[in-house]
Amino acid sequence: MDIQNNNFNEAKQIVCWACRAKIGAEDNFCRKCGKGQGKFVPWYYTHWGVIVLTFALGPLSLYFIWRSPSISYNTKWIYTAIISIITWYAAVTIYHIWIFIQNFMGSASIY
Repeated sequence: MDIQNNNFNEAKQIVCWACRAKIGAEDNFCRKCGKGQGKFVPWYYTHWGVIVLTFALGPLSLYFIWRSPSISYNTKWIYTAIISIITWYAAVTIYHIWIFIQNFMGSASIY
């Protein structure tokens, strides 16, 4: 009976998403690294947190997207594609504005 009880306790253990230490299924935080588990994941690893970080950090928010334990693999790729397209569009727009300013400054010489 003791062997069955031990197997039952091992089945309830899960792995921390940050440090990979074994933790109990009922634990809200990892006992080794202190990271939140499940619904206690930091805000910047949630969907709305990643969106806020994208507006604040631009493509640097991809780091938080790919480290997030609460965002699925396919959703991470969708976020990556959308952020990459927006970043490309912003870079092209800034380049065109720069060319326009250069042309305007070149044709507006005093001499």
